[in-house]
Amino acid sequence: MIVAGEARTYAELDRAASAVGSALLALGRNFGDSVGIYLSNRIEFLETWMGTARSGLVQVPINTAYKQSFLEHALQHPDVRVLITESNLASALTDLPDVSSLLDAVVFVDHIPADAHSLAPQVLTWDSLLTMGDLNHRFADVRPEDVTAIQLTSGTTGKSKGVVQPHLLNIIGAREGATAMGTTGRDRIYTCLPLFHGAAQINIFLRAVYAGATAVIAPKFSASRFWDDIREHRITEFNALGSILPVLLAKPETELDRTHSVERVFAAPAPPEVLYRFEDRFGVRIVEGYGSTEIKNVTYNPLNDRRVGSIGKPTPSTILQIHDDDGKVAPPGAVGEIVYRPRYPHIMLKQYYKDPENTLANMADLWWHTGDLGYQDGDGFFYFVDRKKDALRRRGENISSYEVETVLTSFPGVVEAAAVATPSELGEDEVLVVLQVDEPAAFDLEALFHHCDRLMPHFMVPRFYRLVEAFPRTPTGKIRKVELRESGHNLWDALAHGLVPGRNL
Repeated sequence: MIVAGEARTYAELDRAASAVGSALLALGRNFGDSVGIYLSNRIEFLETWMGTARSGLVQVPINTAYKQSFLEHALQHPDVRVLITESNLASALTDLPDVSSLLDAVVFVDHIPADAHSLAPQVLTWDSLLTMGDLNHRFADVRPEDVTAIQLTSGTTGKSKGVVQPHLLNIIGAREGATAMGTTGRDRIYTCLPLFHGAAQINIFLRAVYAGATAVIAPKFSASRFWDDIREHRITEFNALGSILPVLLAKPETELDRTHSVERVFAAPAPPEVLYRFEDRFGVRIVEGYGSTEIKNVTYNPLNDRRVGSIGKPTPSTILQIHDDDGKVAPPGAVGEIVYRPRYPHIMLKQYYKDPENTLANMADLWWHTGDLGYQDGDGFFYFVDRKKDALRRRGENISSYEVETVLTSFPGVVEAAAVATPSELGEDEVLVVLQVDEPAAFDLEALFHHCDRLMPHFMVPRFYRLVEAFPRTPTGKIRKVELRESGHNLWDALAHGLVPGRNL
């Protein structure tokens, strides 16, 4: 595997896992204790994670964008007492009030900054930690149902929840991903997504481990370097957030667009207009899927006999249904909530950490309620419609923000789009779309309006349009739609923010 340019064999990672795991136990940790990993994409992240897994400790991956109350919550809520970090993140820690009351030990993988000695009773270097390790340590047995991670959710509407994941969830997620993608030991699979996120952890690294493939993990996404990295490392598969595809499509075409080894790409979402353009230009095959931190990936669109626009069919370990508002199974084609059950134990979250109320609320009627709207066709393919909280209603018609955004991103020059409801003078929703475009000064909003009017039912056509340089985002990169809704609280407020009304409505 290669992480930020540093290579390790599986044998070397195996030895590092024993060294780090035994060192953390020697530092005073006990089976089941939380260890925070507050690191960028670097080899020590994997070594710490594998060390916690081997020793029965629990990794808490912390977003490197966290600071102030976000960082304090990420340490305090999951009971992190030992933190593995790096020097360029020290200032976020020293900014916290009473941080030394939260932590027993902080380990810096590079060097200890001058002002960091007060962070905890013990402040160590990585090398000092490793001297405490024992490659021959006899670890306690770790069972499939034991906790491997507390993954923090994005917290789009409140503080992040801690998703308590058992080991088997990760293993089955990796196995089903490898099967769906056709990953084998010959593959070299790539991600530029952060290792604190499940997409990089399970969908790339653990999938590579399961298949015996080579994982290549870049420090971060760079549109200008992306294809150079792919060619340099002879990549055969990569994964991408749905927003990465239009960014790459926005780059000027070159004669090198198909000069690479990539065969398959996992991307979600990948609307048909984006999927076909990306496949045609770069000569790859895109696979869509669906899942969440709580339940792993639970659907994949088959490599063969796929249905573009669908999120695919359930994996072998998955039971998926569409339920109406009364909790009954909806007929094919009818929109309802996507609900989930596992076919085997220990392959979904055990609970939200210290939050039994939310855990039970999401498990109503013994189904996990995803909060997503979708439908199933007669052939067993599932389709995502929208988040329940993001759905709009206008002139008596329900509108999927996802479908509106799909049409918007098919227009040349639109990099990313978000559709939200804004109240109108008539007391119902109007559709406000917020856009990030590649050339704002030259962008033709009127042409975009006509594009929408041509492709959408009349009731779906957005009335208000706003250009932004960047979207407000959660620390895991999701657009904070709640802030966009607040920015257009009513029609007059929307006009004051420079929104452009559509015509012929």
